[in-house]
Amino acid sequence: MPRLSLWREDKGNDYHFIDGVVKEQFLVGGTGILIHKYLGPQETGPSDDPSQPNHQANGTTNETSIQDVLFLENRDRKYDPDIYELRGHYNVSDNDFDLTQFGLFLSNDTIYLTFHINDMVEKIGRKLMSGDVIELPHLRDDLLLSEHKEAINRWYVIEDGSRPAEGFSPTWWPHIWRIKAGPIADQREFRDILGDFMDEDSIKNKLSTYGKELEITDAILEAAAKDNANNSKDTAHLFNYDPDNPTYEHGETIPTGSAFPNDPNQGEYFLRTDYVPDRLFVRRGDKWHKVSDNVLNTTWEGRTFPKAKYFNNEGTALVDGDEYESRQPLSEVIKPKTDA
Repeated sequence: MPRLSLWREDKGNDYHFIDGVVKEQFLVGGTGILIHKYLGPQETGPSDDPSQPNHQANGTTNETSIQDVLFLENRDRKYDPDIYELRGHYNVSDNDFDLTQFGLFLSNDTIYLTFHINDMVEKIGRKLMSGDVIELPHLRDDLLLSEHKEAINRWYVIEDGSRPAEGFSPTWWPHIWRIKAGPIADQREFRDILGDFMDEDSIKNKLSTYGKELEITDAILEAAAKDNANNSKDTAHLFNYDPDNPTYEHGETIPTGSAFPNDPNQGEYFLRTDYVPDRLFVRRGDKWHKVSDNVLNTTWEGRTFPKAKYFNNEGTALVDGDEYESRQPLSEVIKPKTDA
């Protein structure tokens, strides 16, 4: 009697039986997914630019070609005009906003889908890879607020693909292919699928928020023009704004000194010159409150006085009985060394 073993060097009857069961499970319980097959970068004409290889001339335009070898990216992608349909599985989860990090992030916008390997290769000719675009018809939103808006599917681009651990059968042969996908926008890479912005009926116009953002910007500019028809400067929030000479409320020079006055009035301003840089205070209640720094000095040295004093120190320093200039070029301080 031969020794029992689940492993076979070739894909025998056990493999085909299990593979048929797995395929049936995807066919019965999977959702329909539309595949836009990536064919490689767009063919370009002759070029002397080494970062733009001439794929058309050497006949190497395929999925492994690289359009820009300098940045290692394919900006102008070509997709198969035929759309393929596969059955796939994935775990549906809620999209929540993540408030635990700096800013606002949308969590769970990356999905992981699994497909039957042999069914996938039989229909599209290869495994799904980075660059392929998928549509999820079951996520189609057909209940939009505007009756003039057309419902569109949810679009994703594949970022990675691999064999998951759960896809291996007891015979040690894989049956499932898992891909990682993220949502796409109206990017240049997908122009071959989404169409051009000039086409009002293109998918690009349906996905893009570019037009709406332009409308918002134009509305803001129009409101600003009406609010300030004379194009005058808004200086109401500035303390006695005068571009030539900062003055006090009644035309007097701002009171300055190294100590606050004994009997200040409410709302009175005072400039402390013992601060570096000078600091402006205002009297509110029973305390002096800081308003701003360096209100009288508009030069860069005044605004960054501590740094200016350090970099432009023209004095001398006494070190071990020797006098040195405080400001010295690095070429004098750090001498170059010859190679041994």
